[in-house]
Amino acid sequence: MKSQIGLIIAGVVALFIFIVIISSAFIITEVDQAIIIQLGRPVRVIAGDSAFTDKVELKKSVEEYSSQSNSNVKLSFGAGLYFKIPFLQQIEYFEDRILESDADPARITTGDQKRIVVDSFARWHIANPLKFRQTLVNMPTALNRLDNIIRSELRNRLGECNFIEIIRSTNQLLDTKIEIPEQKKVSIKIGRSKIMEDVTKVCRKTAKDFGIYIIDVRIKRADPPEQNMNAIYENMKAERDRIAEKYRAEGARQATFITANTDRQVKIMRAEAERDAQIIMGQADAEAARIYARGFIKDVTGQPPIQIHGFESDPEFFRFTRSLEALEKSIDNNTSLILNTNSDLLQFMKSPMSGINN
Repeated sequence: MKSQIGLIIAGVVALFIFIVIISSAFIITEVDQAIIIQLGRPVRVIAGDSAFTDKVELKKSVEEYSSQSNSNVKLSFGAGLYFKIPFLQQIEYFEDRILESDADPARITTGDQKRIVVDSFARWHIANPLKFRQTLVNMPTALNRLDNIIRSELRNRLGECNFIEIIRSTNQLLDTKIEIPEQKKVSIKIGRSKIMEDVTKVCRKTAKDFGIYIIDVRIKRADPPEQNMNAIYENMKAERDRIAEKYRAEGARQATFITANTDRQVKIMRAEAERDAQIIMGQADAEAARIYARGFIKDVTGQPPIQIHGFESDPEFFRFTRSLEALEKSIDNNTSLILNTNSDLLQFMKSPMSGINN
């Protein structure tokens, strides 16, 4: 009986020790930070080991809090296995990852009096969990405070800049071969990149008092209000219609020039072709006349070649044959000729060779 009671007591003690060990041990992962709270007051800070954590600044902050609260707050860095006093101490966890704040779009008036709707976001990190807990307590409060800080600084900074500087960073033209409305009037002195760098620096300095390190602030879009979009669209459409009409007129001018130039070249080619044809025909006639004058040898199939005498061998006979050919082509059975007595044709017709009687 006593042995059974002893076993029960030993089991209870072992169970109690196990519960105590389980309650006292806890693990901090690579994505967590923690603060151990005892009786409502921090007694230990376990900070992350990221590149955005300023360890020197964090140590100084913990020392100042310990001095002000007359306590001894311990500081540790990095993930691992840690222990606490069970049932007396509690753990509050904080993110050690890069967080994002996406604020609602804000209406802002630029330096050139243009109203725009700016939609921004920020990436940030809890660099000092102790100060974060003291000033902001929880994530909803932190996000609300960050939105106010960023919106206020954006309104102040963008209110000093022209609209073109907010949407562009350089004076570089988008395409030098294509005309884009007003692109040659761009004059960027600061630019969007530099503006956002300045906004990030100011917001980072302000957020440092809350234990937050702002990595960067960026603008997702900067558009005119919805009620102005139709008017802007119509202006853009009219401007591009003007450019399109300019291109059409330029194309028509070039088409007219090309057509006229082509017609001129065609006429020149035809004239040169006719000239060359006349030259070739003249040369052929000259060659034919030369052959007729010199004579030639005519080959007849199955018979000996025949020597054809030309004009030079018998000019009188040549004149006679040519006259006969002309007479044959000019008259028929119903043709009457009236010839002068001095006509060469009449003289040939009266000659004995013609066979025509007076």
